[in-house]
Amino acid sequence: MSWKINLRIYHKLAFRMTLWYAAIFTVSLLGALIIIYFVIANIMQKHVDQGLLDDLYEVSATLALAGDGSFREALQIEAESDGIDKIFLRLLTPEGKIIAESDMKYWQTATINRGILNQIRAGEAHVFETQVVSPNRSLSRVIYGREGAGKILQIGVPIEQENRIIIAFNTIVFPLMVFIILFSAMTGWFMANRALAGLGEVTKAASDIAKGAFDRRVRIKSSSDEIDLLASTFNQMLDHVNDLMRGLKEVTDNIAHDLKTPITRMRVAAESELGKSGDDADEQKMAAGIVEECDNLLQMIDTMLMISKEESGILGKERKQVDLSRIIRDAFELFSPIAEEKGVQFENQTPDDVMIVGDFQALQRMIINLLENALKYSSAGGKVTISSCFKNNHIHIVLHDTGIGIAAEDLPHIFERLYRCDRSRSSEGFGLGLSLALAVARVHGGDIHVISELGKGSTFTVMLPCPSVV
Repeated sequence: MSWKINLRIYHKLAFRMTLWYAAIFTVSLLGALIIIYFVIANIMQKHVDQGLLDDLYEVSATLALAGDGSFREALQIEAESDGIDKIFLRLLTPEGKIIAESDMKYWQTATINRGILNQIRAGEAHVFETQVVSPNRSLSRVIYGREGAGKILQIGVPIEQENRIIIAFNTIVFPLMVFIILFSAMTGWFMANRALAGLGEVTKAASDIAKGAFDRRVRIKSSSDEIDLLASTFNQMLDHVNDLMRGLKEVTDNIAHDLKTPITRMRVAAESELGKSGDDADEQKMAAGIVEECDNLLQMIDTMLMISKEESGILGKERKQVDLSRIIRDAFELFSPIAEEKGVQFENQTPDDVMIVGDFQALQRMIINLLENALKYSSAGGKVTISSCFKNNHIHIVLHDTGIGIAAEDLPHIFERLYRCDRSRSSEGFGLGLSLALAVARVHGGDIHVISELGKGSTFTVMLPCPSVV
């Protein structure tokens, strides 16, 4: 379950926007901090190098005044003036032999770089390097410089202070960077959700409309936001579509009403002719056929008007508690003799006291139409089962039959008005029963799903919201 939730979160646009925002912000911040780090380190190193260069000039001037036998004393005096643990000085031959040096007890592992000596001999005035010096294995900055003819002066100082500043920078800045990244990610998530809240409202409205709530509109907060502008345009489109649908339904209803009158007159005339005494069997047969066809046409028109009223919400406005198990039980008793006559096994597995808020007559028509449909396409030896259960805050009414089934290409169209599959065209009916059932389910906030396979039967599942969620 958790991985499904994580997958849904990952596919949310707000999450992906936050992820990109956090990634770009992190890379930018990290890049800026790296640049700042190297700039600070470079400035501090230049400061140390400039100090070493000043020491080189100063010691060189001192050694120039000292005699050849007093080089060590001169270097020791210079070292003691700064602190023998703060600086060391060596006077070297171009080959690296030590001529004189200060007290080296704090600088025992300070090395002489032969490569740098070669650079000095080649003409370089001075060269810098960084060494790790024991016993504390601390970093030291060292300068090599030419000292008169045939001598090279080596001076080294610790850079622990500067190194501590860099360490402090790392210690403070990087945890701070983690906090800033997390804070920016949370801020980005909040802003993305806030910005896309209107889009979610549009999506929810579209979903409700798809389920039959044609009067649903998107709430608009202001007129300056792009998503609110989208919502406003969406509402205008819905108003226009609703007007067109209402006009089309009115035309259809008017035509249906207008047709009922002449068909009723034809039926009355045929009944009158049928009631006349006469020996002409053909005329009697024709009149009976006209009456039957008129009845069929009137029934079809009444059903179409009923579907139109259900979809428009005219019916079932006054809803109350309905015992759905009673409706199913009554319909089961109604169709049991028909099932017995056809040799179809008929089972009702619905528990008692299944209650729902809705319109009794509309729900009754829905159940009757679905049961009639299941029995119609089940042959002798088949089985029709009706059951119900509670699942995900919905009442599920399941009708399963072992009839002829529905072809895959017909399945998406079976709830369309007047649509009849090729295999069912030889049976009686107008192709309106399933349309009416779906209209009733949707006007009650539910839906109907169907699973079917040719030759193996069909399963219709009616999903209606429980009374607590209606």
